[in-house]
Amino acid sequence: MSDADKQWWEQIDELMDKYCAVVEDGLFERWDRFDVKISDSKTYEVIGGLLARQATLTIHLAQTPQGWNGHIAPLILRCMTDAHVNLAWIMLDPKDRARKYILYGLGQEKLFIEHLKNSQKNEKEKDPLVAKLIDARESWLNSQRHDFMTEVNVGSWAGLSTREMAKEANCEGLYKFAYVPFSGTAHNMWQHISVYNLDRCKNPLHKYHNVPSIPRIPLDPGYVYMSAKYVDRSYELFDKTFNITIDTPLPHDWFVEEFNKFLEKQNSEQEENKN
Repeated sequence: MSDADKQWWEQIDELMDKYCAVVEDGLFERWDRFDVKISDSKTYEVIGGLLARQATLTIHLAQTPQGWNGHIAPLILRCMTDAHVNLAWIMLDPKDRARKYILYGLGQEKLFIEHLKNSQKNEKEKDPLVAKLIDARESWLNSQRHDFMTEVNVGSWAGLSTREMAKEANCEGLYKFAYVPFSGTAHNMWQHISVYNLDRCKNPLHKYHNVPSIPRIPLDPGYVYMSAKYVDRSYELFDKTFNITIDTPLPHDWFVEEFNKFLEKQNSEQEENKN
């Protein structure tokens, strides 16, 4: 690695560390200023957990520049759009919808535990590691709600499709222009595979059919920029819903300003090196 490349990596790491600090500070400042009603703690745990999930995803994306490409970043962005739609829909009726969200998750955990138990029934020798896993997950489930009281719902947790949830929560644009296209990557659909994992055969006798490919794609910080926008959506929704004013800048605003400074510095250094 050349000295110039090493310097670039050091500078981008420093910039992303600062961005992550802004995201984290914004999360905890909001929580500190939030009037949590202990009598309804589960509702606030769901809201806080989803906000923290958004912060976590953008932070991990920012900290791994090797993932700033069309192979990996859309997986994280798809998850972030899904988290925001869930949060926005829950915010319309927090107490009832947070309860549905929790019960569905507990039901899925109960179902997984049953699958683990069934997998052991057909084994001549029980796997002690699986037994420990079952015990641990059952303990967690029962700490939340007794498993005999937990119902398993194999449908949508909200009783609606994600599109319907997005429409109700005024997130239809996010659904159409982010959730849907990123779903192609998450579900390995043709519109992604054909672009990113196939390449045109160079032999004219093969009629230029496509062959498997693992392309090396240049890093694109624009994916971090998009993730910052999604965190902003969730933070701003939280602020508006609960009438909270925050001093920490929004991640997207901070990213745009500081990344532009970073680019200006890079261009200036390149000009100096030319001279």
